[in-house]
This record gives sequence, C-alpha cells and structure tokens, in this order.
Amino acid sequence: MEIKLLRSFVQLIDTGHYGKASAKLFVTQSTLTKQIQALEAAMGGALFERGRHGAKLTPLGELLQREARPLLRLNDDVDRKMHRAITGLTGYLDIGFGISTLVAAPQLIASFRAVTPDCSITLNDLSSRDQHQRLLDGRLDIGFCRAPEEDSGLAFMPVLEEHLALVLPSGVTMPAQGWLTELNELGFVALSPSRGPGLDDQIKRWCSLIGFEPRIVQYADDILTVHAIVSAGLGAAFLPWRGVQALAGSSHKQSLSGPESRWPVGICWHRRHTSPLSARFVDHVSKNLEFDRAQAERQS
Repeated sequence: MEIKLLRSFVQLIDTGHYGKASAKLFVTQSTLTKQIQALEAAMGGALFERGRHGAKLTPLGELLQREARPLLRLNDDVDRKMHRAITGLTGYLDIGFGISTLVAAPQLIASFRAVTPDCSITLNDLSSRDQHQRLLDGRLDIGFCRAPEEDSGLAFMPVLEEHLALVLPSGVTMPAQGWLTELNELGFVALSPSRGPGLDDQIKRWCSLIGFEPRIVQYADDILTVHAIVSAGLGAAFLPWRGVQALAGSSHKQSLSGPESRWPVGICWHRRHTSPLSARFVDHVSKNLEFDRAQAERQS
C-alpha cells in the first residue's frame, strides 16, 4: 500500500470533495480519482460513495480511516527523524577520551548537547592508540587523543597542547633537572606501556634527550592509579600536566621543558566514513576553538 494513496484518501475524507482535495494535493481531479480507484482495488472494495454532496465513506472506508491516520502520523514522524539524522541533528556518537582531555572533552560535549539535544553520546576512556584503531575499525566516531600517523586515513584537529610533568609526593624536594638521578633512589611509577604506548614513548624520548634512565619500581594500568601511588609517597612519575591538574591527590608537580616535552591533543575522526552527526560535532569544536582564539586575541 502506497503512502501517497493513503494521503490522498485522508485528504478526500477531510475535504469531502474531489475537487477541493485534488487542489490541496496539487493534482488533477482525474489523477485523484485514479489514486482512489487504485486504493480501492488494493483494499478489495469501494471506499467512497459519490453523490451530489461529494464523497461519503463506506463501511470499508471507515475501517481504513482508523488505520490510515496513525500510519500517516508514524510515516511523518519517521520522515522528520530521518531528515534530522541526515542534517546531523540526531543520532548516536561513540566518543573516546583520555586523561589529558578529562576537562576539555566533557565541556565540548556538554556544549554540543546543548545545541543538539536529540543525539545520544557514549564516552569511553581509551588510550590514543586504541582510539585510532577503533576509529579505523568503525567502532568509534570521534576521539580526543594524540595526533595519528599522517598516512593513517584519520583526520585530526588540535584542541590543546599537553606537556610532561614531573610529579612527586608532597614533602619530596623537587630536584634540578640535571639531578633527576637523585629520584631513582625513591623510584618511579609508570603507566604500563600497553595501556599508554603514546605516553610511554614520549617519556622515553624526553629522558633519552637528557641522558636519564628512570628506575621503574612499579607499573599501573591507569594514570589515576599511578597518581595515587605517587600521592602515597611510594614513587615519582612522569605524567601529562593537564591530566595531573584534573586529579585530586597529595602531590606536587613541575612542568618539564625540551623538544620532546610537548605534544598536541585534539579530536580525531575517519576521513571517509563520517556520519552527519560526527561532521556536525567536528564543526562545533572548530567553531568553539575559533571563538576561544578570538577571545584571547581581544584580551591580549
């Protein structure tokens, strides 16, 4: 049964006249007559009785009317939802994030939800490498992570700059950078390389440049645990500065300098397989960054 025929059927009921109904439907009266005849053929009987005063429903027509109106409302609702999905106003987003975006990611997502309330969003705490792989596999829509490799097929937009911090238990003296070896007596706590390969590589490159090799006394599966161990006085650690800022605990930190101490963190998405909702989210983040830059320039 065609929706178009049901729509013509209901319009004829509402007007009660073939001429008026055809005018509202922007078809000729002959075309409307053929549509009703086609619907009657599909239903197996007459739906209207035509007389001097227009068209009157038959018992079969009364029965069809009760079914047709809810069906048309449902069809219109589906059409609206599909239109909103195509324009990126509704749908589902799976988003990954890490410790460095523990503050920035929720803020951007909340502002996006405020202007796109019909979307559903799921957040996943994942390493940058896991996010890159899930984006490529189609198991993630957006990632807040490190920049991917240039030929990976993923797009990247920087959101913030992250940098390494030396984190110590409270009460432990912050040494001069050249005397980091003193901290090896206390020992270092580190995130397991398999859980944070990007951070592990960053730390190794930075330490290599200054000729320092930390003595690792314990590995942990997440940065929160690493920070908790440091706060308990059981070791020092190299952690992302913004990540430590977002954590509570009894520790103090010092920003590290050097060419391997900083790296960009931003949003990442698949270059070719992007939904309208994902594209709208990327555009939202881009506009927010432009606004923040403009605000900073006005204040400087």
